[in-house]
Amino acid sequence: MTARFSPVFRLAVFRPAVSRPAVIRLLVVALLVVISHRVARADQRVVLKSGITLQGLMAEIASLNQNPFDAGGRGDVKSRPILLVDDGLRRVYVHRRGMVAGPPQDVRGVEQTIEFKQAPPLEGRPVQGIGDILAVSDFNEFGRRVITVRGPTGESLDVIQGITEINSRYAKIEALNKKPAYEWDMRVATRSIPPATLQRIFRRRIDQTDLDQRLVVVRFFIEAGLHRAAEEELTRTIRDFPEAKDMEAQLIGIVQQQAVQLIDEAKLRASVGQEQFARDILSRFPMNAVGRTTRITVRDELARIDELQQQAQSLADALRQDIEQLDEAPRDALQPILNEIQANLSSATLPRLNDYSRLRQSDTVTLEERVALAVAGWLLGPGSGEQNLTVATALVQVRDLVSEYLGSADADRRAGILEELKSLEGAQIEYIARMLPLLHPVKTWPEGSEDPDVPGLYRIGDVSQPPAVDDLDATPNYMIQLPPEYDPLREYPCLVVLSPPNAPPELEMTYWAGKYDPVQGARSGQAMRHGYIVVSPVWGITEQRQYEYTPREHYAVLAALRHAMRRASIDADRVYLAGHGEGATAAWDIALSHPDHWAGLISINGEPSKTIQHYFPNARHIPLYFVMGESSGPKAPLIRMGPILDDYMHVRNDATVVMYRGRGAEPYFEELPEMFKWLNVSTHVRKPIPTDFEAATMRSGDQYFWWLELGPLKPLVDLNPVLWDQEKRKRAGKVSGEVGSGNQIRISGPADNFIVWLRPEMGIDLSQQVVIRYGTSPTRFDFDFDVETILEDARQRADRKRPYWAKVPVP
Repeated sequence: MTARFSPVFRLAVFRPAVSRPAVIRLLVVALLVVISHRVARADQRVVLKSGITLQGLMAEIASLNQNPFDAGGRGDVKSRPILLVDDGLRRVYVHRRGMVAGPPQDVRGVEQTIEFKQAPPLEGRPVQGIGDILAVSDFNEFGRRVITVRGPTGESLDVIQGITEINSRYAKIEALNKKPAYEWDMRVATRSIPPATLQRIFRRRIDQTDLDQRLVVVRFFIEAGLHRAAEEELTRTIRDFPEAKDMEAQLIGIVQQQAVQLIDEAKLRASVGQEQFARDILSRFPMNAVGRTTRITVRDELARIDELQQQAQSLADALRQDIEQLDEAPRDALQPILNEIQANLSSATLPRLNDYSRLRQSDTVTLEERVALAVAGWLLGPGSGEQNLTVATALVQVRDLVSEYLGSADADRRAGILEELKSLEGAQIEYIARMLPLLHPVKTWPEGSEDPDVPGLYRIGDVSQPPAVDDLDATPNYMIQLPPEYDPLREYPCLVVLSPPNAPPELEMTYWAGKYDPVQGARSGQAMRHGYIVVSPVWGITEQRQYEYTPREHYAVLAALRHAMRRASIDADRVYLAGHGEGATAAWDIALSHPDHWAGLISINGEPSKTIQHYFPNARHIPLYFVMGESSGPKAPLIRMGPILDDYMHVRNDATVVMYRGRGAEPYFEELPEMFKWLNVSTHVRKPIPTDFEAATMRSGDQYFWWLELGPLKPLVDLNPVLWDQEKRKRAGKVSGEVGSGNQIRISGPADNFIVWLRPEMGIDLSQQVVIRYGTSPTRFDFDFDVETILEDARQRADRKRPYWAKVPVP
C-alpha cells in the first residue's frame, strides 16, 4: 500500500546581490557581537565503535551503583571502566574499553548561554524524586510554566517553573515557588520547545531596542538549528534597524542551511524506499533561493532516483527481449515470471538481477544461460550462479508451492505439497533456503482489519481488549503501522513497542510513528521517516497495572510479532523491542528471555525485578539502550537499579544508559532522534547464530536459545513468577551449547531432554554425521536433506531468514 501525501516545507526566496568582501566583513562583525554575549564552554567528543559520537564533559567512573550500602562493601575500587559524558541535558554512560573507538578530542561546545532573571527561592527542599507528572502548561512569554506532579501521599502539587538559562542544546528550568520552596534544576532539550514559544519569550525578555541583543537571538536560533525562526528574527531585526540593512547578506547563509536540511530529508526518505516523497521535495525545490552548488546537489539527487528507475526499466525490457527469442515452450512457461519481474522490479529488488546485468552482454554466456541467471536471481537472490534454464524454470513452481505451504492452515494440503516437491527439479533444500527470505508475505491481512482512514494501519483482533488468559492459540491482538510507500518486496526494520498494560496500544504507536496527518496522508513520526514498521501488541489483561513476568505476557508479544511477520515484509534481523514504564519492564524481560529474536532493546523508565535480576548473562547477546530521569521515583534510579546496570557495563556488552538531568518518569520525546541514530547503527542487527553460548533460564517458556531447545525445566529451576516472593530458592539454571571440531556439539541445561536444531551457518557439515554429546551416551545424526523440517520451522516461527534444516531429539 502506498500512502499519498506531499511534503510540507518552507524556504525563503530572498537573495540580495552583495559583494564577497562585504559578506566577509559583515560575518566578522556579527561574530564579534556574538562573542561579547556568550558564555563559552569547552567540550570533548568521543566516537563509539558503533560510529555514534558523544559530546560533553567527560569523566571515568568506577560504577553506576550509587547505593551506599552496596558500594560501601566494595572497598577502594581503582578500576574506572565506565565513561560518563555530560552534555548539560543528559548524562550518558558506556563501557570505555568495550564501546569507545578512540581517545576523546577537544571540541567547541555551545557557543552562548542566555540567562533570564527568574528569582528562584534562596533556600528550598531539594527535589530528589518526582512522582507522576499529571499536567504541564505551555511556557508563557516570561519563560514560566506550571507543572503538576503527584505528591508522596497521592495529592497533586503545582510547581511554578521558569527558564533561567538557555543555549542551543538545553534549557535550564528551575522551580520558582516561594511557599513551599523547592530546589529543582530540570533540563529540557531546546528543540523540544516550539520555536514560536521561544520567539515570544525572547521578544519579552530581550531588549528589543538593542541591536546587539537582537543579533544574539538570531545567532542562538542558527546554532540550535532552528533556521526558520532565525530567518524570521533576522528579517524583523533588519526591518527595525535600518542601519543593519547590510545584514541581509546573512539571510543567504540561513536559507542555505534550510536547503541542506531539506536535501538531507530527501536523501533519508529515498534511502528507506520513500522515493516519491524524496522526488516531491526535490522537484519542488525553489532553485532561485539557493546557490549553484546546492542546485547541482538537488539535480544530482533527482537524477540518482530517476537512474534507478531507468535501470530497472532497461533490465526488464532486455529480459523481455531475451525471453522472446527462446523457443515457444520455454517462452510461454516463463511469461508469468517475466510479468512478475516487470511489475515488481524496483530499487529494492534490482540487486536480484545483478548476475544478469553483469553477464547479459557476455559472449561466453548463451541466451538460455543468461535468462536462467535472471530467473534464478529473482527467486534466489544475487550470486545463485544457476545457468540451467530447465532448473530455473522449475524454481518458479517450487517457489509457489513453498509460499503456499507457509500460508496454508490445512495439514493435508501441506502434506500434499511435500509430495509434489519431491518430484520437482530445483526442490533441493539449498534452493529453498535461499528463496525463503525473498518470498512475498505468505498470508493476507484479516478481513476488515485495514483502517479506512489511515493508510498502512491494520488492527488485528480486538485491540481494545486483552487476549484471554487461558487461550494462547487465539489470534493475537495488536495494531501495526506500515511506513509510507510500503513495498512488500522490500525488507523493513520493525519496532515492537509496548505500552503500559492499562494503556491502549495507540499510545505507544503514536509515540514512535507519530499522529496521522490528513494533509500529508500519513503519520509523520520518526519511525515513518526512517522507514520502520511499528507493531504495538495488547499484552496485558483486564485491570492489570504492572508487568507480571508470566509466559502469557511473553506469548502475547511473540505471537503478535509472528502474526505480523507472515503478513508484512519485516526484516527478521532488524526487529527491536521497546516500551515505556511497565511496557519497558516487559520489553526488558522479554528481550533477555529470548535473546535470539532481537536486534536491540530500548527501555524508557523500565524497572527491573524478578528474572531480569538473574538474566544478565543473556544481555551479552543484545544491544541495550536505557533512558530514564535522575529524579524518577522515590529513590534515584542508580540507587534502585545501579547494581543491575553495572552488570551490563562489561567489555563484551553493547549497553548505553541515558540519564536526563532533573527529570522524572517522562516520555522523553526529545530523545527520539538519538534513539533512531542508535537503531540505525549498522552493527545493531541480530547477531549471527553463536557457535558457543551461555544463557540463563528460570521460567517455563524461556526454554529455547538459538539452536538449543530445552524440554520441561527441572523443578528447582522452573519458578512461578506470580509466586516469586514465596520462592525460597531463586537461582537461574545455566544453559550452554558449543559447536566443536569434527561435527560435534556439546549441550547442557536444567532439563532431561532437548531438541538440537541444525543449519549450515552454525558451523555444521550436514553432509557428514553429527555427534551431539550430552550425558554419557552421544546422539548420532545423519541428515537426509528432507525439506519438511525447514518448511515447518519457517511456517511456525515465521523467521524465513534463519530457518533450521534439521532437528535432533536428545537423548
